Amino acid sequence: MVLNRLLYLIYGYILVFLTGGTLVFTLFVTPVLFRSLGKNQAGHVVGVLFPPYFHLLFIFSLVALFLQGARYFLNKTTGKISFISWGILVVMTGYLALFLGPRAMSSRAAWFARPEDASLKAAFDSLHQQSVLLNGFILAGYLALTLFLLTETHSTPAGRRTSP
Repeated sequence: MVLNRLLYLIYGYILVFLTGGTLVFTLFVTPVLFRSLGKNQAGHVVGVLFPPYFHLLFIFSLVALFLQGARYFLNKTTGKISFISWGILVVMTGYLALFLGPRAMSSRAAWFARPEDASLKAAFDSLHQQSVLLNGFILAGYLALTLFLLTETHSTPAGRRTSP
């Protein structure tokens, strides 16, 4: 029981960190950068910030998957839906961090090396659009898991159900 509660607390903190960080990066940092620095300069800054951000999402999502898995296997009555959801989020964040993000960065570098080549710009735009869309789905997943966490109940030793 104590181990399950400890796992729940660590898991909750990680989830709140991921949700808050993703909200801040997606809805505040990126728009402010583009508004204040302009497209080219902001693109360079985002190119430096986002690869580590994507890797951080992947690593912490992987940790949260293991924590939720441990919680599920300790108490089979809670956490199956969020365990499956974390599995999906790990695949999405891993794809973004290890495949899509690096491809977008190399595509951007190729386009900047030959800015007159419209096909290179189109390739980058497509990869960028995919990464923005995937980041949006990841954010939606974190928000859904946060709401699920807020509604989750726990058993007390007396058998009553309480909120966390």
